[in-house]
Amino acid sequence: MIIIHQAIYGEVQRKTSGHGLLAASDEKNELFSRVSGYTDLADRPEGGVLSSSVIRGLFVEDHFLLIKTFPDKSPGLRSGRVFSHALFIPKTDLHRVNNLSNLFQYHLPSIQKEAEMHSFEYVLQEADMTTETVDGREAAATNALLENQPFVWLGEEGYWEWLARIWNKLPASEKRNLKIGAAFGPSNVKKDYFNLLYIPKDAKALWERHSFHVIGTHESQILQSSAASWLVGDAKNAAPFEILLNDFDPKIDSLKTLNQLVDYGKTYHQLNNNPELNRLLVLAHFISKVSPSEGVGNKGKNKLVNAILEATPNAPTNLIIALQHQSWTGFPNAIHPITDSLSDWLNHHLFKGNKAKECGALLVSALEANLQNWWASFVLSYTRNRLKKRQSGDAQIFWQWMEKEPTLIVQHAYWLPDDAENELTQKIPQLETAVAEMVLHMAEKKDWLMLHAKVAAQLYSVEEAIEVQLRIDTDENHTRAFQALSECIESSSFVSEAAGHTDARLHRVAGKLITENSNLMKDIDITSEGWQNCWQAAIEQGSEVWLGISNPQKTLFKILDYMLAGNSFNKTLLNTISIGKYSSLKDYPQRASIWPVLTETERSEFVNATLIELIDELVTRQINYDNLESELKKEVQWQKVLSQVISSKAIPLPKKLRLFDVLPVLGEYHVQQLIQDNQFLTAEAEELGRLVSKNGWEIVAEYLYDNRFIRNDLLPALLRSSHLLGFWQRFVLSSSGLKADAISSEEWWDEFLRIALVLFPSGPAENGLWVSAKGDLSQLQTTGTGREKWSFAVQILRNNGKPKIKKLISKMRAIYIDNEILRKLQETL
Repeated sequence: MIIIHQAIYGEVQRKTSGHGLLAASDEKNELFSRVSGYTDLADRPEGGVLSSSVIRGLFVEDHFLLIKTFPDKSPGLRSGRVFSHALFIPKTDLHRVNNLSNLFQYHLPSIQKEAEMHSFEYVLQEADMTTETVDGREAAATNALLENQPFVWLGEEGYWEWLARIWNKLPASEKRNLKIGAAFGPSNVKKDYFNLLYIPKDAKALWERHSFHVIGTHESQILQSSAASWLVGDAKNAAPFEILLNDFDPKIDSLKTLNQLVDYGKTYHQLNNNPELNRLLVLAHFISKVSPSEGVGNKGKNKLVNAILEATPNAPTNLIIALQHQSWTGFPNAIHPITDSLSDWLNHHLFKGNKAKECGALLVSALEANLQNWWASFVLSYTRNRLKKRQSGDAQIFWQWMEKEPTLIVQHAYWLPDDAENELTQKIPQLETAVAEMVLHMAEKKDWLMLHAKVAAQLYSVEEAIEVQLRIDTDENHTRAFQALSECIESSSFVSEAAGHTDARLHRVAGKLITENSNLMKDIDITSEGWQNCWQAAIEQGSEVWLGISNPQKTLFKILDYMLAGNSFNKTLLNTISIGKYSSLKDYPQRASIWPVLTETERSEFVNATLIELIDELVTRQINYDNLESELKKEVQWQKVLSQVISSKAIPLPKKLRLFDVLPVLGEYHVQQLIQDNQFLTAEAEELGRLVSKNGWEIVAEYLYDNRFIRNDLLPALLRSSHLLGFWQRFVLSSSGLKADAISSEEWWDEFLRIALVLFPSGPAENGLWVSAKGDLSQLQTTGTGREKWSFAVQILRNNGKPKIKKLISKMRAIYIDNEILRKLQETL
């Protein structure tokens, strides 16, 4: 039931000043006065005078006004005056009125200006089920309506019957913007109304000139769609549309939605023919909008989801990307199977197969999407989890993605793992310039210095590549990136450029290259400080002092001549040369003059080397002692050299160490003195370890072990002589990672057997130990002593049987949580 108010409008001579409210069913409501302008006929026929009454309907504020307007020819009134009777239907109730024509009976049959207005109760009636055949004119009007084509009905005949046909199925939202009934001038038709109008028969040409389709009496069309059939009640031809309504229960809120349901619904009718995934997704997206409740339409929704699941496994990447636009609103429990299907697709295609290289676009879409989007969230989560378990071929895919979708390079922080540098560096393709520049910027942001170096080598000349790397690679302890850079450049070019810089890392890398290819020393310039540093770096990395130099003695004499001329030379390098091969100055023409130029350390080493060669000649009297310069005379006394060899700072440590192989008088006490007085380079510590091992100096080995944390320089010696230590000392070295093989497998199992007997003397079954570790009691030896039982159990464990040793020790520790031996044994597994 609806409460409908009434009001009449017109003009009364000497009582009203024009067209206005005459009476209303609610005099206190100002609405009736405000709408009087709508009841006057602004849209009039040519000449401005109605020939007969007309009915119009339109919305004003929150009511729909159904207005009957009469021509008013009362005496004393100007020509063209009208009288109107308006019924006020609340906007929210209009859709409940099944047939507006039923309200015509409440209109006044004629002008009655004194009539009293009262509200009345309108009892809602059941909608009439029209079964009459749809004529060609009705079909034409319905087609034009659904095609959003501006149209008008010519004459009133049949108009209200057609409107009654479609009224109940017109979307309620469309009705809330409705304008119906008589119309006279096209210029008064406003686009913000939903216009369903009829016009006078003589106005056809006028309306056609304004591009309106005039539905005349001779119009003859057939209904163009099942939606049109449904709208006018043609049940037979509306069957396909009824299926969509029944299966999806959509909310038809507009004629546009009605048309879309027909259009997209074609895919639903073809589900048995395996329609393309993109069409299925379009339909699903539409259904989410028009049937958002999970409680209805599930028959169609479930069929649609199943079809999508069937089409997903082999879908192209662009359609997998299109999945992101699906909200699955209204689809009960759709997300879970869809994400399972998406997961399968990603598992099969993201990092392998023909589609993998296209998946960069998929990742870009996920990164650019709203993070609340289920698809983006899942794709990113899957990708990130997959990247935590990267495989050897993934880096190549990364590069394919980034080359094809450079946006990924810019958004590296959101997907590319921070620890992926190594794989990427190993698989760098030849990059286009623009991509290489973006990768350099990314590498700088991520502090991926190795990648930056290798890409810089692609993009720039040797000189420029080194310069750009030096700009960002400022840690003086970090050399790896420059090493990587050198691997991409001709070695001779790199060494030449490195010698022209002051950065010590470049010198170290150049030194390594020289160590690997001694021919690089052929172009050395001994007067260049950079070249001197590169040479020194090569020596420090294991290169022999004179390797690659064709005439070492001649080069040494050129260095000394250079110094005698007043020039400086790398002191470290000169000192290294002084203790190396060819350091004797026995044949140097200006030997007597060079001693004052050398530092004490350098002089002492050169003197010692020179004496070594001169001693034989002195003994054989090939030279006269008195003819030697004083610097040599002071050293030629053998007993003095031997007494000072250990404590002297002038003699290099490597030489002292070598003397232990030559002089049997040097023993364990002397080597202890050497350790106290000297810091050892790696090679020196290795040599020390060899001596300790060779001579069985257990006291020295114990010292090396006890001081391993404060004397890192001695670690190589400790590792070389570790076999002289006791079991637990070697155990510590093994568990700490310093020397994994410090203890043998047999020793480990012996210790395990020993502690097992102590803690579980009756055997491995004690306290349910073997069972709790998932072992099989039936495999154990049940007779014999605890040792015999444990010995048998150890054989099972060592043969990789069950339980696993890790599990067993874990259970043993659970019982003896504070047992240090168990803890140590566990740490070495």
